[in-house]
Amino acid sequence: MTLVPEVVLAREAEICYANIAMVTDYDAWKDHAVTNTDVLKVMKTNIEKVRKLILEVIPLIDDKHHCTCNEAMKNAWM
Repeated sequence: MTLVPEVVLAREAEICYANIAMVTDYDAWKDHAVTNTDVLKVMKTNIEKVRKLILEVIPLIDDKHHCTCNEAMKNAWM
């Protein structure tokens, strides 16, 4: 839920890393308990949103972009 250790390991491995997070329940502020059905309903809606996001974003990725992720450990102290 916090992206740790994934982001740390990706950095160590010098690979690019991105995350798409989906909130599935908002029971922290609700006056009633959230059921499994509630969570699955939100998840189904989120899946459609993520599909749309991915389909719209992938064509925008510049394959000429050169990041420095593959050099992340170059100046690391061991």
